Amino acid sequence: MKAAILTVLVLFAVLFLLRNVFGFLKIMFSAKRPAARTDRLVDRIKGIFVYVLGQKRILKNYTWAGVEHFMIFWGFMIITFGSLEVLIMGYLPGFEIFGIFGDSSQGIFLLILDIVQTLVIVALVMGVLNRTVIPSGKRREVNSIDAVVILGMIFGLMITDFGFRASKISMGIEPTAWMPISTMWATFFFSNVNATTAAFAGEFFWWFHVCLLLAFLNYLPYSKHSHVLTVVPNIFFQNLEPRGKMTKIDFENAPEDSEHFGSGKFEDFTWKDVLDSYTCTECGRCTDNCPAWATDKSLSPRDIVIKLRHFASENAGKEEMNSDYLPSEEWVTQEELYACTTCSACVEQCPLLIDQMGKILEMRRFLTMEGRLTGTAVRTLQKLQSHGNPWGFETNERSPWAKEEEVPVLGNGGGDNAQEYDVIFWTGCFGAYDPRGQEVAQTIAQLLKKAGVSFAIMGPNETCTGDPARRLGEEALYQELAMTNAENLNAFKVKKVVANCPHCFNTLKNEYPDFGAEVEVVSHTEFLNDLIKEGKLSPTHAIEEEITYHDPCYLGRHNRIFDEPREVLEAIPGLTIKELDRTRENSFCCGAGGGKVWMEEEAPRVNWNRFEEIQDHGVETVAAACPFCSTMFEDAAKYHGNETIKIKDIAELLKDSIDLPVSNSNFKELASDSTDSEENDSTSEV
Repeated sequence: MKAAILTVLVLFAVLFLLRNVFGFLKIMFSAKRPAARTDRLVDRIKGIFVYVLGQKRILKNYTWAGVEHFMIFWGFMIITFGSLEVLIMGYLPGFEIFGIFGDSSQGIFLLILDIVQTLVIVALVMGVLNRTVIPSGKRREVNSIDAVVILGMIFGLMITDFGFRASKISMGIEPTAWMPISTMWATFFFSNVNATTAAFAGEFFWWFHVCLLLAFLNYLPYSKHSHVLTVVPNIFFQNLEPRGKMTKIDFENAPEDSEHFGSGKFEDFTWKDVLDSYTCTECGRCTDNCPAWATDKSLSPRDIVIKLRHFASENAGKEEMNSDYLPSEEWVTQEELYACTTCSACVEQCPLLIDQMGKILEMRRFLTMEGRLTGTAVRTLQKLQSHGNPWGFETNERSPWAKEEEVPVLGNGGGDNAQEYDVIFWTGCFGAYDPRGQEVAQTIAQLLKKAGVSFAIMGPNETCTGDPARRLGEEALYQELAMTNAENLNAFKVKKVVANCPHCFNTLKNEYPDFGAEVEVVSHTEFLNDLIKEGKLSPTHAIEEEITYHDPCYLGRHNRIFDEPREVLEAIPGLTIKELDRTRENSFCCGAGGGKVWMEEEAPRVNWNRFEEIQDHGVETVAAACPFCSTMFEDAAKYHGNETIKIKDIAELLKDSIDLPVSNSNFKELASDSTDSEENDSTSEV
């Protein structure tokens, strides 16, 4: 009779679970935009060991919550075997799951189970404290009732298993030597109980445990803890492309009936986007580290993901699933989406490798290409369209410092073959037109000359990489700029580029291969560091200052370049480097990325937040490696009325420690060629 009832319960639970699983799969594959995630199988399998079994990101930065989750996770891994053993006992009384390997193996398992279940109870207490006593700031979970239900179920599973095994110990069925904690339970609850009562209690705890286990399994798909079922595939199918890379829209081969581009309707998302949304635990780490949220903007990366899940759940099987738009006043607002700085802090912090930023950028694409973008950003895009730079300057006004520094320009006196040079210096729009950016670019040119590096710039043959356009959502304009640059890079046979702007660096390195530009791209911090290591640059003059280094988002988090800038600074004698509280992969954004430098921002501004941290750190200088960051910090310094803190590019600090200027015959010769060419070429920029 017992076996028959158990069979009915198990069949019902399994069928109900399968129904939920197939329902979820139907929803997931209602998202039609493709996402190929079957390459690099070794890396994908490795990811499961590192992020699932190793819990790598769980313990990062959130020690209390991390330890709590680590204990519960590994507890469940072991308790699963214990619950399976209990379930099978309904058919085979006295079944021992590891008994086949001998009494000692089963005994060791029972000892581990005894300890682990206790640790899980401790972790549950920690979880309660984390949600009631320990402050969590703005990242408070949005579904506290769900958390209580889940924690209650887990607690019930632990208690019922202890009760079941304690009753068996009291009847002399289970060995006390291997189960010290269960033995304590037995002594406390069953010492004055007869065998009949103990047997009844054991049967009660057994049924309670089995029913709770089956209920827990079927509640999971409806809760934020659905990640128990989805985390392994979500980690396996993670995005292995560089974080700073966006996908290319194939306009030429787009279906004729395409109504729009980007993610507007549910079907415009990928199946992986949906899997992400059902894997989200609502922990709020992404939001906790979001610069927009930290400065009281409406954007919460967590909410973006949760809204996608709620949209899917509420509209599954309805007409609205294919007709309603997710970017809307009802679901995800324009204000939220355009508040993103694309710093990738949300992606960096997510323990389950959810791509919040990717979803935001795809919805931006939809809005912008539907004409929803307004304000100063629109004028910036217009200037990019007409002049190839965000200020609208003429091409012949580009990089005026190049003539002074005798820098050859490809196509304008510097020859037509970039392979005649060691590298091509990509100045970027800031280095070409912004007065402060020009100073940094000129400094880099001087350092390259000092090191004996043969280099040229592309001058009028270089235009904006298109990064602002792509991050703001204007993909068509981005592709126009990218194809122009890619064609010029290939025409001049450029093989290696040094870029001092991380946004240019990221775009050239990670996205231009989609347009046929196979170019080695290095940041100026990497290149200068190599020149120091090779003995071609020798900083000798001491700079007796306390400084700190700010990690640019597109150099650090997006492309994992953390050490090289610091090694350059460490090579400069006299400098005392003081790391900020938020540094390296945890660095706080300056607020300029994602096209935000070209947009109006309501107070409080992101750059104010970061500068306050720098100011409170008590340093004399902040070292930067990005013209966007330098601009934002200089603006913040003016706002705070503190212009005593110097903002310098790493190249400028290195220059201060090296004897400059220097004569270089190679450049004299090239400059002469350039001058001769200028006389006969009215289009020359120098």
